[in-house]
Amino acid sequence: MKKIMLLLAALAVTGAAQAADSDDPAQGYIANLCTLVTQDKAADSADGYITKLKALHMRGQSPSAQEKPDFDEDEARTVVAAWMNLSEDQKKQASQNMEACQSATLDEYQSQD
Repeated sequence: MKKIMLLLAALAVTGAAQAADSDDPAQGYIANLCTLVTQDKAADSADGYITKLKALHMRGQSPSAQEKPDFDEDEARTVVAAWMNLSEDQKKQASQNMEACQSATLDEYQSQD
């Protein structure tokens, strides 16, 4: 079980890093949020998600990295708000599948603009 969790975390960090390379921090926050959701580490509140996203963001940074991107709390809150705006059915489906989670959250995030 621990190996699976570590593998999922590594995949999330890799996905977040690739998303961050696209110059859109929201993509990384969505990837990390969906990692939390699909691992049953869902929080009850927006603040709970923000706390978990911050922790995941910090763990994903290499101590030797020359450029360490800051955690953009405003952007993370916008992503969390998009997740929270999803219907219960959408959340249930999204919690079962990483791609479905990212797609639904991104769609809602983009509709907030």
